[in-house]
Amino acid sequence: MKRILWLIVGILVGVYAVTRLKKRAQQFAPEGLQQSAEKMASAIRHFGDEVRAGMAERETELRDALGIDTAASEREDYR
Repeated sequence: MKRILWLIVGILVGVYAVTRLKKRAQQFAPEGLQQSAEKMASAIRHFGDEVRAGMAERETELRDALGIDTAASEREDYR
């Protein structure tokens, strides 16, 4: 009875290890690396958009606080 129990435990551990190794192998395959790179690029793009939105919001707050006319400052901007 003990031998059968240990055999079943060994089989379960083996199946678990093989499935974990297959998942790791898929992550390091070219397709998995490409998906990881796409996720990273998307996160960076999202972060940049949030920073730009925050900068624009803060600039508006500062212009309102200082009483600067936005239409006049846009005409003077020669960039």
